[in-house]
Amino acid sequence: MGRRVTKRRKSKFLNNKKFLIIEGILILLILFFSFGGIFLSYKINEMDKEYSLLKSKYKRLFNQYENQKKEFEQGHDITTVEDIDKSIEETKNKYFQNIKTLEDNILAGKSDKKIAYLTFDDGPYYNTYQVLDILDQYHVKATFFTISMNGEYCFDNKSENCFALYKEYVKRGHTIANHTYTHAIRGGLYNSVDSFMDAVVRQEEHIKNQTGGYITNILRFPGGSAQAKGLKDPITDKLREKGYGWVDWTAQDGDGKGIASWDEGWNIFTSSINDNIEVVLFHDYNRITTEILPSAITYLQENGYQIYPLFYDSHVIQK
Repeated sequence: MGRRVTKRRKSKFLNNKKFLIIEGILILLILFFSFGGIFLSYKINEMDKEYSLLKSKYKRLFNQYENQKKEFEQGHDITTVEDIDKSIEETKNKYFQNIKTLEDNILAGKSDKKIAYLTFDDGPYYNTYQVLDILDQYHVKATFFTISMNGEYCFDNKSENCFALYKEYVKRGHTIANHTYTHAIRGGLYNSVDSFMDAVVRQEEHIKNQTGGYITNILRFPGGSAQAKGLKDPITDKLREKGYGWVDWTAQDGDGKGIASWDEGWNIFTSSINDNIEVVLFHDYNRITTEILPSAITYLQENGYQIYPLFYDSHVIQK
């Protein structure tokens, strides 16, 4: 009888011991993930602060650069201008590296933040000034896929020179991208690989000339990459040889095909926002899009999206 009691006590003791070990492991796991989450949240917040500092530094450096450049044009030493230019490039690269790290964390499920890349096609237009002012008001940077088929004077205001907007894009810290010189989807652009690449090179040179040397390495196929049909792969090979990456889009308000009202555009836009990383397609000539833009920015931010300009090393750029 005494032996049975001893065995029962021993069994009970072992069971309690196992329970305590399992309970201890669970507590350690809870602590690990809790502190891990706190640490990751801290790192993401620190990155956000660094983005803000880098944006401020970039703007300050660019203003300094503009002033020094004016002095140089009046006969002063070029060395200071070159130093500032190098510093701007380094700051911009660091800024994009940080966004890439955030992308990595989002895709790995390590961050609950999201990213939206706002993109505007087919400009510049006179209406682009209004778009730029809205972006400034909300402290947001975007990407402008530019063409030159509209000529020097604005399609929507023939008394204004729209080529002046290229320097405005750079001055305000946005990314300029290539949308080909002609955008002639039904006018020969997609006749051959050579016809397409000629339009790419012409626009590349045009961007350089209008900005004083800005180099872009991001492209969007006019009408989207599907328009290239059987030429898509050979064109992509040529783009890769020239150091270009390309991107389509994941969200839009439908303005490329024409929207009849604010409500129609808004419904298309909000229903298309589904992914943790979005590339939003807008057109900076469209008045309804311009009216939607402030609400679109607010909607994205309230739904956890950080809004950034595109850059070559982003996961969304096809290479």
